[in-house]
Amino acid sequence: MSFGKITHTPVGLADVLCDEYELKLRIENTACTVFKDYGYRMVQIPTFEYFDVYNVTTPTQAEHMFKFFDNDGRMLALRPDLTTSVARMAATKPAAGKLPLRISYCGSAFRNEENFSQARQREFTQVGVELIGDNSVNADAEIIQIAIETFLKSGIKNFQIDLGQVEFFKGLVEQTGLSDSESDLIRSHINDKDFIAVQSVLDNLNINSNMKSMFQNLATMFGGIEIVDKALCDNDLNQRSKDALKNLKDVYSILVEKDLDKYVSIDLGMVQNIDYYTGIIIRGFTYGVGFPICSGGRYDNLLAKFGRDIPATGIAIGVERVMASIYDENNDSDKEISSSEYVTVALAKGRLAELSVDIFEKIGFDVNQIKEKTRKLIFTDEENKLKFILVKASDVPTYVEYGAADIGIVGKDTLLENNKNLYEVLDLGFGKCKMAVAGPKEMKDRIDKQNIMRVASKYPRIAREYFHKVKGQTVDIIKLNGSVELGPLVGLSDVIVDIVESGKTLKENGLDVLEKICDLSARLVVNRVSMKLKRDKIVDIIQKMKGEINC
Repeated sequence: MSFGKITHTPVGLADVLCDEYELKLRIENTACTVFKDYGYRMVQIPTFEYFDVYNVTTPTQAEHMFKFFDNDGRMLALRPDLTTSVARMAATKPAAGKLPLRISYCGSAFRNEENFSQARQREFTQVGVELIGDNSVNADAEIIQIAIETFLKSGIKNFQIDLGQVEFFKGLVEQTGLSDSESDLIRSHINDKDFIAVQSVLDNLNINSNMKSMFQNLATMFGGIEIVDKALCDNDLNQRSKDALKNLKDVYSILVEKDLDKYVSIDLGMVQNIDYYTGIIIRGFTYGVGFPICSGGRYDNLLAKFGRDIPATGIAIGVERVMASIYDENNDSDKEISSSEYVTVALAKGRLAELSVDIFEKIGFDVNQIKEKTRKLIFTDEENKLKFILVKASDVPTYVEYGAADIGIVGKDTLLENNKNLYEVLDLGFGKCKMAVAGPKEMKDRIDKQNIMRVASKYPRIAREYFHKVKGQTVDIIKLNGSVELGPLVGLSDVIVDIVESGKTLKENGLDVLEKICDLSARLVVNRVSMKLKRDKIVDIIQKMKGEINC
């Protein structure tokens, strides 16, 4: 037996020590007290259920569930969230009570995630409420009010609740007659604020120019309630989309009456999980945490899957993420001010940084410090409240994802290989090259016929995605850190996957480009939370860069 396996927790799990647990317990107790004050009653649900319970409601989560079998061979799964089990209970247990039901919970959930941090573990705690049997705007507003009050009483000073409406997007899809596959593709890109991919999809769709413009703008339609007012002025919208906007405005009006609108923002491009949600979508964000601290919304179709067709709305709060935010505030009382005042830019060291600095200079920022020969890694434009940090290229997506940087400039190859959870908003047009399969000339005719091959690459994820998912071939991926051209020359591999600019290095080593995988260039990426909390500053930078590129 390995000694390490009995002295360490499994990857993605953590012990919670005394001081940490006291804070965790305080947050949980605060939340439960708020829930009780609003008339919600606690329930306890199983830690695991039949796999089908979760798969029938959220099949996209199947690959991230912890699954196992009981003694009778039936597949079980640890709960990936608590809402599904609460819905099953409310639909199947008459003793749950008369409608509307106000149910609250506190417990662990489990997801087999790949990336871990203090605020993103495989086991995490959720506290939340579900309001079942009430389809009114007052019910949605109540859920949002509970989330706001919980954050304030937990000690979070600066946060923002984003509201979306999935029916608005569904109305646009209905109006344009998009297929399910087209709708899902464009929805995914809009939700990711991937302006480049949205435009690419739209270019291939046969829909009128006004609707193309609406889909294109959807990724940028976030901010104040004026976003809704402006959208309502579009006479080309169908009734379904208009009703969705009016619903969103009605909920917002209730929050205004309660003086809570200062915590609320609108994002019509927030369109994830549209098969699950049926109306309002809610996401909460704060400084110091690179992920939402709460999520929820209206899910009127969920209980029908368990035999009882009644509406419902609710929200789940991530306790560890709230803890991370409070730690961030407590560790540096000035950090909150600093975080909100400055936009931090992560630049990849080397040639890409030089090109990036040039474009920042052209759009009016002071980059004199960074142009000096120095070993410094942090540079500040005090007048424009912009901070630059120089990091290794492969680390740029990590700094941006976790909120250490608000925006970053990095090559598309690094983004594809890292697969981080961030917004890719702009193709900057420089650093152009391509990712390609290369090898000896004789492999040209064999590459599609030889099913088992060895592929050497600095980019194992890109290579695996291309051969396994695009080409459907079985290949052995060999990770190398340099001089991948040597692979085929010494018999280590049959082909390589690498970046190709001029192709000169390949030719000098007797290799040819066999297949192009994709085009590459420098991209502007944005942290998902920063895009919400620093919207005006970041959108201003994006627009200025876009203007410079188009000159």
